[in-house]
Amino acid sequence: ICTSACVAIHNGSWAGVVANDAGDRVTPAIVAYSKNEEVVGLAAKQSRIRNISNSVMKVKQILGRNYTKCSPRTWLLSN
Repeated sequence: ICTSACVAIHNGSWAGVVANDAGDRVTPAIVAYSKNEEVVGLAAKQSRIRNISNSVMKVKQILGRNYTKCSPRTWLLSN
C-alpha cells in the first residue's frame, strides 16, 4: 500500500492531469535508494520488497505529526 501523487493544470476553461514519463496520470509516491541511484515512482514501488530498508513511502501520512510523540518508523510500520 502506498500513497500516490498527480499534478493537474488549469488553462482558462480547460483542466487536465499531467502524465508522467510512463504515460500514467498517477505516480506512486515512493523513493528508493541504492549505492548508485535514486529510483522514484513505479520503479521504486516494484523494487520495495527487495529494498525495503532503503525505500521511503507513506511520507504524506506523517507530515505534520509531532516527532517526539510517535517516531515515523513506528507509526508507519503499525499502519
